[in-house]
Amino acid sequence: MSTGHKISVAAAVTASVVAAGAAAVKGVAVNDRRRTGTTRQQARVAAALSDPSDARQRMLAMSDGATVHVVERGPLDQTPIVLLHGVTLSTRVWHQALAALGDRYRVIALDWRGHGTSTAGRDGYGVPLLARDLAEVLDQLDVRGAVVVGHSMGGMALMRFCGDHPAVLAERVGGLVFLSTAAGDVVGSSVPAFVGSAMERLIRRPAVAARASWTAPGDFGYAMVRVTFGARPAPVWVEQVRHIVSQMDPAATAASIIPLISHDARPILPHISTPALVIVGSRDRLTPPAQARAIASLLPEAQLVEIEGPGHLIMLERQAQFHRLVSRLADRVGIS
Repeated sequence: MSTGHKISVAAAVTASVVAAGAAAVKGVAVNDRRRTGTTRQQARVAAALSDPSDARQRMLAMSDGATVHVVERGPLDQTPIVLLHGVTLSTRVWHQALAALGDRYRVIALDWRGHGTSTAGRDGYGVPLLARDLAEVLDQLDVRGAVVVGHSMGGMALMRFCGDHPAVLAERVGGLVFLSTAAGDVVGSSVPAFVGSAMERLIRRPAVAARASWTAPGDFGYAMVRVTFGARPAPVWVEQVRHIVSQMDPAATAASIIPLISHDARPILPHISTPALVIVGSRDRLTPPAQARAIASLLPEAQLVEIEGPGHLIMLERQAQFHRLVSRLADRVGIS
């Protein structure tokens, strides 16, 4: 696929999301309380999105000069659970998992390059670079028997890691969780191809990128994020995700999204013998259940779990169920 075509397709994806968000605005109340929740709810979620007081923070240097921010909690001699977020998100979406799982397990969350407080290196962006970063993080932290959870883009990077770094996989990983993600055909054939210059402008004109924001405070930004959730999410969670996404540099967003368009791990999956769990929400619009079924059908050792109701952000929408599923896998395959 040519660079120009990649940009055009990426712009089509963006445009379709914008259109969905614009339509959703009609159903979003202009009342701030409806959009962000009561003061008590806001305080509770703000606390949940703050690092646990005993969390350990590290900045790791990658081979191309990138830096990767890592948040870690839990006993070092217990099974590691490594959490990989999706595009435009950060470690902040995993803070509930750090709090809930960090008493029993060594829970590690990282910011991908260009996300959160991590920085890109000389080699820039792309799924193979994320896979390499993951391999280097696992080596530097010397984890063994880890359960690695990849959400959305994180799941795509995890697939590529399995294909590109089989020795690290065999040495350091005991289980895999593919959460709300896709093995290929990320765009699909139904996305309308229009607004072809949107991503190109973000990449070629930093000044435009600096001003671009589809997740600014207000009804439209809220609606843009709301369409990624499923049935009846707490408004305050939607608003918190909007805030996380709004912190992402738009130029880094464009550079991170474009490589996802050509992602195709389907040839890799049949060769992965590591026990795996594939989880998807029934109302996931970004990576629908059909994508999860395709992943599970290609993996030799996979269990498929389809959860009724949630959308793309199961770790927030169904926190307790998500934590139980990951815990069970960690207890089955992790270090003793």
